[in-house]
Amino acid sequence: MSDAAVEVPARRHRRMGLRARVALTFAGLGLVVSVCVAALAVHFSDSYVHRLVAEMLRVEGDYLRARFAEDGRTPHPHTKHFYVYSDAIGTPPPADVAALAPGIHEIADQRGERHVAVYAVDAGRLFVVLDIGLESVRERRLFRDLLALVLFGTGLSAWLGWLWAGRAIEPVRRLAGQVEVLEPSRRGVAPLAPGFADDEVGALAQAFDRYQQKLYEYVRRERAFTADASHELRTPLAVIRGAIEVMLDSGCDGASEVRLKRMQRGADELRDLLDALLVLARSDASEAVNGDTPDLDAVVASLLRERADALREKRLSVEHHGMAGVAIAAPPRVLGIVIGNLLRAATQFADGGVLRVEVTRAALRIALNEAAHRSDDAERVLGLSMIRRVCERWGWALEENNGDAGHDFVLRFADTASA
Repeated sequence: MSDAAVEVPARRHRRMGLRARVALTFAGLGLVVSVCVAALAVHFSDSYVHRLVAEMLRVEGDYLRARFAEDGRTPHPHTKHFYVYSDAIGTPPPADVAALAPGIHEIADQRGERHVAVYAVDAGRLFVVLDIGLESVRERRLFRDLLALVLFGTGLSAWLGWLWAGRAIEPVRRLAGQVEVLEPSRRGVAPLAPGFADDEVGALAQAFDRYQQKLYEYVRRERAFTADASHELRTPLAVIRGAIEVMLDSGCDGASEVRLKRMQRGADELRDLLDALLVLARSDASEAVNGDTPDLDAVVASLLRERADALREKRLSVEHHGMAGVAIAAPPRVLGIVIGNLLRAATQFADGGVLRVEVTRAALRIALNEAAHRSDDAERVLGLSMIRRVCERWGWALEENNGDAGHDFVLRFADTASA
């Protein structure tokens, strides 16, 4: 395979959760709504103030113009807001006011905002000025209040969004939790859709149900094929082993006996592989789940006794370091097949050396030290991948080390106890 064909998976960036995104969306919506409300409040406040000022100026101006027409004198209200000028009686207004034509005007400069009503009278013009410069204080206070309203509306929207989002995505979380513990291959199909409403989450649950049904059918077909294949191969294998035993018992020359024993070892290895296949096919069955082994070391000792002749033929000395009372939550048959295949894998290409088997509370170690070890032999070990799959089914960890010093396996159990 060329380097160009190898694709490096992209690094997964941490994304914001669904609940946080909904809360953020609510916060943005609250910000927009609060700003719009504040803008409308400012608009209506300014509009109301202008109408109020215009009405006050009109009423006061009409009153002052009527009095000026009666007695020819300019009334002086003496207030902070009202000023009255008349160029007819010697009280001329400021230049910016004097330039205004009759009517109602608005002046905004550094002094603030002033509203001026200019009336034409007999002797000249009458100027009524309403100074609302102090209104800037009210505007600043209103701005602070509206800013507080925007912040409060945004925070309230974010909190409500977080609260409601949690309730809205609760079915999704519940569905995710149920999917997390699904094991169609071990426990069968567990329908999810009946526990959810007929909505989008319910449709997702139905999709998961259809998928796990397909997965269960696939696993069922795989188990059936594996079990049938292992059963079908047992009959011809038994015939071959029986014929080999008859030929060995009938007597033969030395060369033929060596060849027949080699064939017998190959048949035994094939038998171990078929046993592993059968366990792999039935590893989720009730008979496997309900069994347990009270003493791991007893199983190991029994296997070493059974293989003593084969180990002697390979010129191997055995060092067994046991620990009594180590219980394993698995049937003895499963453990026997797994450990037997590991013994075969460790010694398959051995020619002299020391085989060390050590049992502890948490693990089993099988190590082979050879004087002339071939590190490439591990690539040709048969059945090791199936044993790994059996270990994965039971939650065990199988570690392999193949180096110049030898070949060893460490089988770590998920749940052990000392009796």
